[in-house]
Amino acid sequence: MKIRYTATARAEADEVFKHIARDNPVAAAAVAAAIRDAITRLADFPRIGAATNDPNVFIKIARPYRYLIFFTIERDTLIIRRVRHPARRRPPAE
Repeated sequence: MKIRYTATARAEADEVFKHIARDNPVAAAAVAAAIRDAITRLADFPRIGAATNDPNVFIKIARPYRYLIFFTIERDTLIIRRVRHPARRRPPAE
């Protein structure tokens, strides 16, 4: 399955990594690896995500860091829509 990121997801992930890297570059690399690994696993097994209130959007938690990966599936493409930590305020609906 192909993987595509929305501009929002890329910007959020970049913000996460930059924020963590200011204090701890090693931790930032570990978080980035966990998120990448979770997304790679989703590409192999896209139905392992949990449902959300939107029937087209699913969520996967990048463990052990708890980052939330929101995604949709369109044909043979996994679309990563958002990447955020659960402690952050919920963004407005798109």
